[in-house]
Amino acid sequence: MRTRILLMVVCALGMAGPSMAAQEDPIIAAMQAELQRSMSGLRIEGQPVPYYIACQLDDTSGRRLTARLGEVSDEGTGRNRVLRVEVRVGDYDFDSSRFTSTSSFAADSVAGALDDDYDVLRRQIWLLTDAAYKRAVNVFARKKAAFQNRKAGESIPDFSKATPVQRVLAPTLPTLSAPAWTDWTERVRQLSGVFLSSPEILSSEVNLTEERGRRYYVNSEGFSIVTPVGIAGMRVIADTQAVDGLPVRDFFEIFEPTLSDMPATSDLVARTREFATRLTAARAVSVGEEYTGPVLFEGRAGAELTAQVLVPALLATRAPDNERSTQGPVPPFLSRIGSRVMADELSVTDTPSLKRFGARPVAGAYELDDEGVPAQDVPLVENGKLLTLLTNRVPQRNLPQSNGHGRGGSVQAGVVQMTSAAAVPSAQLKASYLALLKKEGRPFGYIVRSLASPAALAGSTTDVSEILALLTGGGLQGGAGGPSGPVIPQIIRVTPDGAEQVVRGMRFGALTPNIFRNVLGASSERELLTYRGSPAIAPAPGSLGSRQVPVSVIAPGLIVNDLEIQPMREVAQKPPVVPSPLIR
Repeated sequence: MRTRILLMVVCALGMAGPSMAAQEDPIIAAMQAELQRSMSGLRIEGQPVPYYIACQLDDTSGRRLTARLGEVSDEGTGRNRVLRVEVRVGDYDFDSSRFTSTSSFAADSVAGALDDDYDVLRRQIWLLTDAAYKRAVNVFARKKAAFQNRKAGESIPDFSKATPVQRVLAPTLPTLSAPAWTDWTERVRQLSGVFLSSPEILSSEVNLTEERGRRYYVNSEGFSIVTPVGIAGMRVIADTQAVDGLPVRDFFEIFEPTLSDMPATSDLVARTREFATRLTAARAVSVGEEYTGPVLFEGRAGAELTAQVLVPALLATRAPDNERSTQGPVPPFLSRIGSRVMADELSVTDTPSLKRFGARPVAGAYELDDEGVPAQDVPLVENGKLLTLLTNRVPQRNLPQSNGHGRGGSVQAGVVQMTSAAAVPSAQLKASYLALLKKEGRPFGYIVRSLASPAALAGSTTDVSEILALLTGGGLQGGAGGPSGPVIPQIIRVTPDGAEQVVRGMRFGALTPNIFRNVLGASSERELLTYRGSPAIAPAPGSLGSRQVPVSVIAPGLIVNDLEIQPMREVAQKPPVVPSPLIR
């Protein structure tokens, strides 16, 4: 009798097992249950079986706000779950990943159920996994056929092994309460109202966004990860028209881990007023002269130059293979490990462990990458010599293992820091630049104080209205909707005696990573810049997809030799026939 009762209890516990697990963490429980079932049950006669399955769910909520001339023009809130599954057949050396063909289709993902319903989640994961497996089998056959016709060359594995990690990181910060969001709404109204006093500005807007959520990730190797995700951003952008009809555009933006980390309202208002005044004054300044020679990047421009030109070269991205046997882009620094790539005084590290820089939080810091691999602090360049590159679990030539930088669907930096062994104060750096102009007999040079544009930061989308993948709208489409086109760099013409003159309508010639070999000086002061980084190379179909991630750069001001700056060629437009109604 006791044996019979015991058996009944055991059976009851067995039947209740999934439900009890689901009550503890239904998302992880559902993902793990379907992963285990798929690894043992996914079989098609005569076809390879899965050797690797990964499941990922992003659960995010966010808010956005756009204001123009003191009035809210767009506002939205939303919550979204995106469920993705990746299935690989073959083995670590050669598998169904990293291959594109005419029959390839988008990554296997769906909008996940918002409720933590264990059974609903399992059903969604089951269908996604089934589709991903069938796609992997098809792609693997095409990939094998394509490689059979190729001459044997260097063999690089498709995937690297990693030690499993099981971690639940700090809980997600909640979104702003209704009163706190109302307070920020009033701040954004106030900032956008600054442009009421600048009637010559044709269009302007202020965008505010915040995102909060969690990422769930499990795979067949034993990884089980729950990590928080989130970022807050503000962007102020405006355009006007110069007296000669050419467009004049500018912007500034701020990314922080949370809105509470943003500057004080008084500081934001002062910065916006200075921005509007400078943009209005730019209408009457002259177009600059063509120039080739040393250029001084002051303050934030040094960090922008580093983000735009250097950071992409430090990523060991590997382009997918294809049926046409054409080779994708190769990282420019891949063949230069061990060689000099920068001035001897410069060193670069990526330190995702750095959570604060002075009094400011660093949004690019993280503990685990998107593949569950612990983030490593990586020395990249030491005294001008390239030591290594940032990697994920897709091996690259001479870089077989991940150093914890699998982010956003590919390889991405975390917190890139540049230092100089010969750094001097900013004032001394500027004095050195003026002395250099005089020594070389140049009548003038250029100081750059802003470099980036919405399309300029390499691998990023800097439009804050796009910071939330789940929310759309508020985009700048030109005309009444807001300014469009490239933002013109803020460039100052300076003579050897220090006299400065703002110019407009200028663009840079080719900016390649080699320019950092020509750095002639750096400041001891460094600027923190955060932007939204996207994969330099789109992930192959069937992967876990791509997303934007916060990347921070901490870099000094720089003097760079032998740069080319040219006048932009834009078509002048006629000004409005009737003056602005704001002109009193």
